Amino acid sequence: MARTIPLGSDRSRGPQQAERLLSSGDRDWEKRRQTWRERELAMPWPPELLQAFALRMASHGMCVSQMLMACDRRYALQQLADAHNLADDTLRLMAVQLFRHFEARQSGVVSVH
Repeated sequence: MARTIPLGSDRSRGPQQAERLLSSGDRDWEKRRQTWRERELAMPWPPELLQAFALRMASHGMCVSQMLMACDRRYALQQLADAHNLADDTLRLMAVQLFRHFEARQSGVVSVH
């Protein structure tokens, strides 16, 4: 049987206090200076290579988000670094190929072989 808590007690303020904290967080967020994440976008990856990379990483118990690989440069580079440090020569080769693709796209070279 559930007990009711009197409205004037300290325990009844929990939900109200949580609501105040959440709404103040929204106000704080609105005051922040806007930055555009588009400056941090990663370039498009070769789809087959990216899929093979994600599957190979999964075989090592590491989940790679292909969406984040395409949308977040820092995430993508961290995943490539993690792959390079694993004891898997095939995965290391994939990471090197993806990184070369990334470097080529960053430097303005359109086609990477």
